[in-house]
Amino acid sequence: MNFNGRLVLRIVMLLSLVTLMGCGQKYKDAEDKISRYLNEKYGEEFVVENVGGGYGSGIFSTDTIKAEAYPPNSPRHRFRAEITKDFSKVWDNYMNMIMADKFDDKMIKVSQEVFEQKDIWVKTHLDSGGLSFPAHDLNNKNISIEDYFKAEKINGLAVDLFIKSEPDIDKERQAEKVDQLVDRILALEEFKHGFISVFYLKPSAFEHVSTEFYTVGEALHYYTRKEMSYTHTFAKIFDAKKVYSVQEILSHFDWEYTKS
Repeated sequence: MNFNGRLVLRIVMLLSLVTLMGCGQKYKDAEDKISRYLNEKYGEEFVVENVGGGYGSGIFSTDTIKAEAYPPNSPRHRFRAEITKDFSKVWDNYMNMIMADKFDDKMIKVSQEVFEQKDIWVKTHLDSGGLSFPAHDLNNKNISIEDYFKAEKINGLAVDLFIKSEPDIDKERQAEKVDQLVDRILALEEFKHGFISVFYLKPSAFEHVSTEFYTVGEALHYYTRKEMSYTHTFAKIFDAKKVYSVQEILSHFDWEYTKS
């Protein structure tokens, strides 16, 4: 490489270094701003991480900086946050995480009634729609799930339902019960879309599901393994209607999950 070539390369490297330093400071400032905003909004401290990316495009594409946050004493409550590049506005979906916990309690009771069994655990994910966020003024963590749904239109939900089971599962009967559960969810008239996964766990796996769930990564991949569950199935809601019949839910038992 001749002298001019080496000179150009050094200039490019220097400019890249300056750009990275500038981005680093920008992201640090964004982290501080998001942290202060969340503290003022919810009255608690948060850890802010992964500033600058992590889950896809920003809601205003290149005009925002993305991040993730969670309370220091509850890493499982990891949620999305986003800030405009001029730091004038911040969004977050922490309230959806809080309300999902409350909805879990409701879904456990409903599921216990439908499946006529007490050994059930549920984890729900609430979606405001795409990369949308709950309204800025929703910050009352003590609000009831019913009042929250009145104030914030939830587009869809994903329900992971875990049942302590034995090997001899009557799949036809269970398909009917999953269908009944979908009816109970639709009766709430709160969701346009939903995906319900049902895992019939081995007793040893069920014993630890409420704690392991948050550490295993992708639940569908982990809990469909033969050493974890005897079988599994799923149902779906689209445009506030059931997508699958009882027979189709029955055909979903033991579907082979392929990790994308």
